[in-house]
Amino acid sequence: MDVLSDILRVIRFSGVIDLRPEFSAPWIIETPSCSNFANTIQSHTTQIVPFHIVAEGNCWVKTKTDVCKALSPGDIIIFPHGDAHILGDRLNLAPTPIEQLLPAPPWHEPPTLMYGGGGKITRLVCGFLQCEQLLLHPFLKSMPGFMHISVFAEMTAPLLKTGVQYIIQEADCIQPGSVCLLTRLVELMFIEILRSYMQSSPKEEMGGLLALNDPIVGEVLNRIHADPAHPWTVSELAKQVGVSRSALATRFTQLLGQPPMQYLIQWRLQLAAHQLQNTDEGIAQIASQVGYESEAAFNRAFKRYVGIPPGAWRHHEK
Repeated sequence: MDVLSDILRVIRFSGVIDLRPEFSAPWIIETPSCSNFANTIQSHTTQIVPFHIVAEGNCWVKTKTDVCKALSPGDIIIFPHGDAHILGDRLNLAPTPIEQLLPAPPWHEPPTLMYGGGGKITRLVCGFLQCEQLLLHPFLKSMPGFMHISVFAEMTAPLLKTGVQYIIQEADCIQPGSVCLLTRLVELMFIEILRSYMQSSPKEEMGGLLALNDPIVGEVLNRIHADPAHPWTVSELAKQVGVSRSALATRFTQLLGQPPMQYLIQWRLQLAAHQLQNTDEGIAQIASQVGYESEAAFNRAFKRYVGIPPGAWRHHEK
């Protein structure tokens, strides 16, 4: 079972390039947390993952946890939890809030932003991925707060390197169809970054992605995702992977922030939400597909998780 593909099939992120800044030294800007920034960039959800690609020049990034990194052309930085951060050619000046520099919406294409003191140029491509809060998966919630990928300086996947080159090229010269193409390229870039992190990052940087490679939790995830409607119990899962119930519960919670049965319930309801949003199947049929013996039991579980019954949620989303 390819758990990552199964998750990304249901928990679909949509990519957006929202800004093409050109900064000239000296410059330093501050971006607020995305819970406060979503309206400014016209996102329909506050669950957004901002990223920046360095297209030209060099700069610094400083995170809310005081991580400081020097950035070069081709570098990508991602903030999976939408944290506030500072970018600049130096970090010893008072930053200018990015909101003060942006043109008034709506933006029909990614605007170019010119700012700075007239010195050495740094060009960025800025954007975000967005996902409905309901569909946010636990392993995405437990990802690190900051990710840095040096695409051109490190041994990275050819697809990632080519994708970043195309993103920079298309963002530099918007043409008919560019917005659609950039959207798809951003989504592919994110998937490739997740795959690269799973294969090559130190364990302490992987966050919830570590669960997919873990010999115990990864095998449990395989079984759950292969047959989510099965009446799984912790005892049965633990027996199948050869560990005790307590060892499984501890390891699972350690990596994904919740015990196995809570994960199973949430995944079933996320599958159901995906079906409600993308098909015309009846609620009783969907309930049976995701492991509920009755429509009434499914309605109660869905309302506890979402706040409204599945029928009302489907009507709202469609």
